[in-house]
Amino acid sequence: MTDRRAVLLCAGRGTRARGITEGQPKCLIQVGGRTLLSRMLSQLIANGVDDVHVVVGYEADQILKEVGDRATLHYYEGFERTNNLWTLAANADLLRGRDCAVLFGDVIVSDQAVADLWSGLRGVNLLVDQTSRLAGTMRVRRAGDGVVEMGNHIAPAESDGNYVGLMTVRAGASDALADAVREEMLAGRGQDAYFTTVIEGISASVPVSFVDVASGSWAEIDDGDDYLLAKQRFE
Repeated sequence: MTDRRAVLLCAGRGTRARGITEGQPKCLIQVGGRTLLSRMLSQLIANGVDDVHVVVGYEADQILKEVGDRATLHYYEGFERTNNLWTLAANADLLRGRDCAVLFGDVIVSDQAVADLWSGLRGVNLLVDQTSRLAGTMRVRRAGDGVVEMGNHIAPAESDGNYVGLMTVRAGASDALADAVREEMLAGRGQDAYFTTVIEGISASVPVSFVDVASGSWAEIDDGDDYLLAKQRFE
């Protein structure tokens, strides 16, 4: 056993992907005969992560059936009203005192990318495609003082790459992440925000590293075109 923990955020409806989800959560989309969730659980286990938590909301029973005894589920009742900053904030205690991975549930990546995220972990490790500057996606930008900004508001030409939706956080830094998202929620802020918006503030005192992932070894499935791309890359 290790002290590694993973928190997968799988509560949302995924309305943009409605045409391919067919009433399922996005994490249950199948690529290569396996769901995104099942693939990620296997990748985590292969990297010594034996304490996995899945935050659910929409069609939670379907996820429970898929997960079985491979993870612990946490129901977030506010999934209809909020984005994943509040989803994570409601479960922030899962982050405290542990080396943690925090993962979007609609991403598929190579086995090597997951292994690289856990290698040499210090502070916060972000999985980033530094060769890509895709419009309409979450991008990253590092300032000269080391502060890291994340979001789709960053112009592609001004970014340092695309965030792929997976991060690992060293114990201690994980407490800072828990505190930051809880503070936003308790203040009534960030109801429509991604939890990654707090990384900028954390990066002023915690080292944030980019873990490079090859452009052809990941896909985030938001719509039908993304789904076809994932099938091309992973089937």
